[in-house]
Amino acid sequence: MLAGLALAALMALRRLTWVTVLKREDRDGRLHVTISGSLTFLGVPRLTHELRTIPAATVVDLDLNIDFMDNGAFEAIHSWRLDHERMGGTVVIDELHDEWYALAASGARTFPAKSPPKAPDRWWLPWAHRRREVEPVTVSHDGAPECLLTAGAREYHRHTAPLVRPIFTELARKQQPSHLFITCADSRIVPSLITASGPGDLFTVRNIGNLVPRKGSEPHDDSVVAAIEYATQVLGVHTITVCGHSGCGAMAGVLSGGVQAGSLPGLRRWLRHGDHSLATFIETEGDRLHGGALDVLCRVNVQQQLENLRTYRKVDEQVRAGKLELVGLFFDIGSARVHMVPPLRPTLSVKTFDRRMVTSED
Repeated sequence: MLAGLALAALMALRRLTWVTVLKREDRDGRLHVTISGSLTFLGVPRLTHELRTIPAATVVDLDLNIDFMDNGAFEAIHSWRLDHERMGGTVVIDELHDEWYALAASGARTFPAKSPPKAPDRWWLPWAHRRREVEPVTVSHDGAPECLLTAGAREYHRHTAPLVRPIFTELARKQQPSHLFITCADSRIVPSLITASGPGDLFTVRNIGNLVPRKGSEPHDDSVVAAIEYATQVLGVHTITVCGHSGCGAMAGVLSGGVQAGSLPGLRRWLRHGDHSLATFIETEGDRLHGGALDVLCRVNVQQQLENLRTYRKVDEQVRAGKLELVGLFFDIGSARVHMVPPLRPTLSVKTFDRRMVTSED
């Protein structure tokens, strides 16, 4: 019996210390590193040794194929990552299973519940998930009709306004956003939530399909162009981001040749600005439609809008001069994940990304 217990203890110890680190260099010089096993403090010495053998200033794709990570292991990986990036390297982390690293980096130590949490003070929760239900239409104390929006405004004044007033008092003097963020009008896209940004960070443009009309295109529309001009020439933003999303209804309309726009003439005219996206999609995918065709088009559309931005001379000049970066994002609604999307025409002045998931500090 004692022998059996000893063997079980040895097997448990081996499992807790079992860590494999595989390295593979791509032709483009990127180093792929895969860490597998259960990451505990017992395996930290070997883990640290392996990570320290990675040359400085290397672009590293780090895949975490793990079933557990304790705080000691997280600190080892995180400290190495920070040191590697300080030395001019790049680390892109992709967790193949559960998000141990991302949760630890965000300060969370447990996984989120399977069902949406319920907390009245969480502003990002939809009204449907609040503890205190608000009637769709009520009557306020002054006799005026009240809806969910006005009830939400009252809640904001009670709980949130006192906390953010110092920030807005400072912002009242002027705005200095660093990013122009162009995204879809879809109600499920919350830019500040998926980018962890706050008031004054993003100069935001929203429209059906996150479209950027090409210079001189028809139907003529100045609203997006005006925002681009103001953001780049007055506000001096450093980045323009185009963010698309999965299951985009606008792209479904483009894919159907405008049929799904039905009897909405304004929408049909607007969706013509997506014709170049459809042409690029057909060029790369052919005319075959498959189960994932819509989301492929949604990604291609992001790439095409980055290309459309460069039809404006001032934007193209700033990109070429290295003063402006163009970034593509894709939000997968079902998984609540943000992915980078590479541009169609990479240059030294345009950030080029692969399709990996954005990690907590990328």
